[in-house]
Amino acid sequence: MNYLKKILFALPLFGALLGSAQDLSKHKWENRLILLITDDENNSTFKSQIVEFRKDLTGLNERKLIIYQVMPGEYKTGLNGETKIKSSRLYKDYKKSDAGFEVVLLGLDGGVKLQQNELLSLEKLYATIDAMPMRRREIERK
Repeated sequence: MNYLKKILFALPLFGALLGSAQDLSKHKWENRLILLITDDENNSTFKSQIVEFRKDLTGLNERKLIIYQVMPGEYKTGLNGETKIKSSRLYKDYKKSDAGFEVVLLGLDGGVKLQQNELLSLEKLYATIDAMPMRRREIERK
């Protein structure tokens, strides 16, 4: 019985650890992801990046992009932070530099396709995505 109590206690903790991985894996082969990673949501480049992406929501949707705003103790989905999740997993997994801001593009396969510390223009983002074989097939089918 004592063993059963330990298992029941550990299950929610195990689920919390897997939470962010499951959140991203649900997008595999369905959506491309943009991770906007910052130490501080008042970071000027972070704010400018959100403004840049809001300029063309149609283009983002057409390319099957979902935005995650990632901070040390939480992440939010969407450009407006529609859903807020308490977790540091995405930050730990994808933050690669000491810079206060990073932007990461994950492809449909879940792999990192682009990562940089400065503002990502829509032109560069679209050129990167539109050069991908799967995106070219999407364009051909239209």
